[in-house]
Amino acid sequence: MYAVLKSVGKQFKVSPGDVLKIDKIEGNVGDTISFKDIVAVGNGDKFELGSPAVKGAEVSAKLLYQTRDDKIRVFRKNRRKHFQRTKGHRQYISILKVMAIKSAIGEESFKEPAKKAAPKEETPKKVENKAESPKKTEVKATETKKVEAKAEKPKKVEAKEKKTVKKQTTEVKK
Repeated sequence: MYAVLKSVGKQFKVSPGDVLKIDKIEGNVGDTISFKDIVAVGNGDKFELGSPAVKGAEVSAKLLYQTRDDKIRVFRKNRRKHFQRTKGHRQYISILKVMAIKSAIGEESFKEPAKKAAPKEETPKKVENKAESPKKTEVKATETKKVEAKAEKPKKVEAKEKKTVKKQTTEVKK
C-alpha cells in the first residue's frame, strides 16, 4: 500500500516503513505526526484519487530526529564587472519514518522485524595437553625461516647519499 501526501509545499509517495526527509516541522523526537492532506492512495488494483484530498485518509509517521541537510553552495558572477559572490546554505530538515497508512481502501502499518539474539560464542578452553605445545614451536620455527629468507635476499644498490655543502660567508671589513 502507498500514499501520496502533501506537506511543506511538496508531494511525497510513501509506504509503511519508508524513511522520509522533509523540511523542518514542529515536534519533538519520538512524536507521532499525522498527515491529513493525502492526494492519492493505492493498493495493488485499488486506487483512490482525491479532489483535492482523499476523505478519511491519514498517514502517521514517527519523528526520528531533526537536523540540517548537506551544505549547498550558491555562486553568483557578473561577467566583465569583477563581481563574484559565494554563499552557503544548510536547510533545517526532519527525518520521519512512516508507520501506518489508513484510508477507505484499507489499512496497513509497519511492523518492525524481531531482533535476533546474537549467538553466544564459546570461549576457547585452555589446552592441558602437552602434545600441542610442540606444534606451536614448529610454527614459530617456520616463521623464523621466513624471516631469515627475507634477510638473505640480495639488496638493491643503495642510492648515493647526498652530500650537504655548508656555505661559508666572508665578512667584509670596513
